[in-house]
Amino acid sequence: MKILIGIIIVGLVIFFFIRKNSNSEQSEESKLPSKLYSLNDGNQNELLVSIKVSQEWLESIKTKYDWNEFDEYDNRMWEYMYKLFDETIEQSEIESYDELWSKLTHQQKLFWVFLSFNGDTNNGGVYQFLFNRPEFIIATAEAWEELGIEELETDYNAVLTELTGKISKIGELKSVFNDESKSWNKRWNSFADGYKELKSTEKIEDYYYDKEFKKIVHKKVADYIERNIEKFAEIEK
Repeated sequence: MKILIGIIIVGLVIFFFIRKNSNSEQSEESKLPSKLYSLNDGNQNELLVSIKVSQEWLESIKTKYDWNEFDEYDNRMWEYMYKLFDETIEQSEIESYDELWSKLTHQQKLFWVFLSFNGDTNNGGVYQFLFNRPEFIIATAEAWEELGIEELETDYNAVLTELTGKISKIGELKSVFNDESKSWNKRWNSFADGYKELKSTEKIEDYYYDKEFKKIVHKKVADYIERNIEKFAEIEK
């Protein structure tokens, strides 16, 4: 990620963090992210949040899922999500995003960021990800660079460049969406208008949904996990 883009984003993306502060919601607010996250935050190498998995299970996943027979909805990446992320986080019983982020290893943080981007983008596009998960805006750029997905890294940085010039407008739209005193129709329209503001997201969406590109990305993530498995779980021989 270009350093200049990172500096500008840090200064302007505060518009995304418009939260309600009523007394009735303070307990829930304390669980939400309070800052922009970086993969280099907090714990990096110590396995503080994890489960135990057997070497046999790891080998069975590699045997069962051959990348030459790729299924975009059923492959190694998803199996690692169910076991090494979903189950791990559930068993941790940590409710605060900030606490969880600070305790995860660098590699676990990257996986969380990818899953968030992938889930929101598959559901409603890159803008939906930026709208729903602004805390991951910077960490996502770091993730594409670390994973070595050059096309996605370049195009995502282009989105950040456009975002810096329109952050005020998009912040206004998000403020309207978060205002529960307004009608749902008006709130929804404010969300939908955001898609018109960030046209650079369309370039990513032109190829992100393609099965062959998904194979590249899912394999990159799965390979990353396999190379760093000791940063995700305790391995029982």
